[in-house]
Amino acid sequence: MPGPLHRSNHPAPQVVLIGGSLCASSRTGRLAVWCAGRCAEEGAVVTCLRGADLELPFYQPHRGDGPQRVPRIVAALARADGVVLLSPTYHGTVSGLLKNALDYANDLADAREPFLSDRPIGCVAISSGDQGAHSTLATLRTIAHALRGWPTPLGLALSGERAELDTTGAPADPRTRAALEILLDQVLVAARRRVRPTVAGARR
Repeated sequence: MPGPLHRSNHPAPQVVLIGGSLCASSRTGRLAVWCAGRCAEEGAVVTCLRGADLELPFYQPHRGDGPQRVPRIVAALARADGVVLLSPTYHGTVSGLLKNALDYANDLADAREPFLSDRPIGCVAISSGDQGAHSTLATLRTIAHALRGWPTPLGLALSGERAELDTTGAPADPRTRAALEILLDQVLVAARRRVRPTVAGARR
């Protein structure tokens, strides 16, 4: 079992977690909340997006309208020092819900740090079977690279017993919990390196 997540005296990093399932009781959403809680316990400023937060119109460049959820998501991604993506496996790949939400990162194409440039991105795939979990994880890592982010060294493909949660939403399998602690630690360590000491409250 690993030790506690890495701590630091640096200013708090901003971490965004996205759980790509609409079902409120899904393992993906519940695990996203658990991961968000662990990051918050380690001093991160956390935004957890899941379910109805991600119920958006299909992405269309330069659309200029849409629900208020859209600017909130885009702003959260723009502020992020680290990101954790969690997706169920739908027919061997990521959910359309998650993919569509990430397409809105295209609104950051002209930002000072375009898309998710240089952010650490933890990737977690959840499936009933091993094959789907591994193919979904590979897709998540490919998307992270396409958004100019850095997938963490550890990515998780959870299936079978490894994907089960207890009644609190925590991983039921000690091996899964230990692996998630490592993945979150990798996100937090890299995210903290992005956060520089500030003057008069400015983050960077």
